[in-house]
Amino acid sequence: MKNRFRLISLLAALLTGLCIHTSSVLAEDGSSPESVVKAFAGEYFMLDETMSVYMSEKALYNENDVNRVDMYLRVKKQEAASRGLALSYLKMRPILMKTHVLSKDEDTAVIGFKAVMVRSINPLYRIVGYVFGLIEEHEFQTTVTVVRENGLWKVGLPGFAFPV
Repeated sequence: MKNRFRLISLLAALLTGLCIHTSSVLAEDGSSPESVVKAFAGEYFMLDETMSVYMSEKALYNENDVNRVDMYLRVKKQEAASRGLALSYLKMRPILMKTHVLSKDEDTAVIGFKAVMVRSINPLYRIVGYVFGLIEEHEFQTTVTVVRENGLWKVGLPGFAFPV
């Protein structure tokens, strides 16, 4: 009887946790300017080309119709090569991302973004680095303009640094 009660208690706790987690995932579906900025920042600092999904058409192409994301990744590859590194070494993992709305209307929002970043390395190495004080944290702060494009929020300019 005692084991049955423990089993039922454990299952109830697991179901409650699953429901809470599912509702929080569904609530953050990318429909808010803050969630778009956080998702974009993750892709931007990890040097992932899928960041272009979160960018508005005006921000994605410069005045010469050159894709800013492609140009940014090329510059980062050249920077890594000139330092004798692989591109993966330049990847930064944003942690402790914070956003706040500075202003917002129907089609435009200005979001304050702040994050602490660490090198994107094997998690085991990161734990060892924290224990021995070898991990450097880098702070990043900017203001991002987010625009509504085709019913979706997209990152616009100014904001994150891209080559001109």
